[in-house]
This record gives sequence, structure tokens and C-alpha cells, in this order.
Amino acid sequence: MSSRKKVKINQETLLFIVGSLLLIISITLFYYDKILEVSSEIKTNIETEIFKEKTKNKISVNVNTNYLDDEISDSKYDSSYTPNYIAFLEIDKINLRQGLLPIDNPYNYVDYHVQILEVSDFPNVINGNFILAGHSGTSSVAYFKNLYKLNISDTAKIYYNSKLYKYEIVNIYEETKDGSVNIYRNDEKTTLTLITCTKDDKEHQTIYILELVGVESY
Repeated sequence: MSSRKKVKINQETLLFIVGSLLLIISITLFYYDKILEVSSEIKTNIETEIFKEKTKNKISVNVNTNYLDDEISDSKYDSSYTPNYIAFLEIDKINLRQGLLPIDNPYNYVDYHVQILEVSDFPNVINGNFILAGHSGTSSVAYFKNLYKLNISDTAKIYYNSKLYKYEIVNIYEETKDGSVNIYRNDEKTTLTLITCTKDDKEHQTIYILELVGVESY
């Protein structure tokens, strides 16, 4: 075989390799966002299963969530009522700041407010679980409508008894909407749990588990 023929074959091989690489790169770039989305979803699912496995012997409570309904109509206070908040929930990422009423207050209910559930421990209880429920959806009381924008490591704050309690999200998972919800958490950690309906999904609810990372006076 002549030298010229060898060079031609090598050039054709090189062009084939380069063309193939360019095709692969083009396809990868075209589907890059989708690949990232799927990869992120797989990673989240794996992390959730690992978290549940680690905490499977630490399921704290079943919470009745029959009242969580995205299609709630707007509710209004009695015109003479003035809220007397005992705490505030603040989530900077979604511009949420909402007062919280005493557990025994008749307006401590998701149709009016972010609700403190009766089974809650308050933030000052070591290794306790402060559990809040709120509507998503589009009504004026859908205070948790933007929780879906939160991710692992995002933070939330509770102002209570002249203390600021700062929490960080460690797990986000969904449960079937069947009237109760399993709360998977480490009962050796002081915890904040947020519960709402899953966005654009009438069959599930989403649970956000946050652990205490700091306390300071204010």
C-alpha cells in the first residue's frame, strides 16, 4: 500500500473520529439541562431513601392532614379580631414572614394561618419537633405556595420567646395524601417540620425536614 493511500485512510479515520466527537458533544449540549434535571432527581431520591433508612426507627408521629386542601376558599377573620402572635416563621428565599398563633387559638388553623400542630414541641425544647402546616395553591391563605422552590441546605427561621432559631433543610420527601403523614426525622436533633400539598399534584403532600443549626437572642 502506498504512503499516499495510508495518509488518505488516516485522514478519513481522523475526520470520522472528529465528526463523531462533535456529534456526541452536540447531543450532550442539546440535552444538557434534561440530563442535569434527571441527575438531580436521581440524587434527591437516593438521598431521601438513605435518610429514611437512617431514621426508619425514628418515625416520630402520624399527623392528620385531612384538612390540607389546595382548593380552599378564602377565609376571613371576624372583623373585631386582632391576632396575638406568639412566634414568627421567616423564610428569606421565598419572602415569607408569617405570624404563628397559640395552639389553642381558634384561628390557629390552616384556613386562616400557618398552623402549629397540637403534637408540636416548641423550638426551645431540645430534640423536639416544631410542626407547621399550611396551604399551597392560589388562595389568600396559601402561605406555603412557594415552598416547592426550596432545596436541601436552604434555611428558615423561627422567632420565639426573644430567641431566633435558625434551621437548615436536610430532607424533602412526598407522601400519599391519605389523611396522615409519616415524619422521618432524627429524634436526636431539634427539628422544624413543614407540611403542605405538593405543587400541581392532588394526590401527594410534601414534607420538609429542617434541623436546628443556631440560636441567638434578638
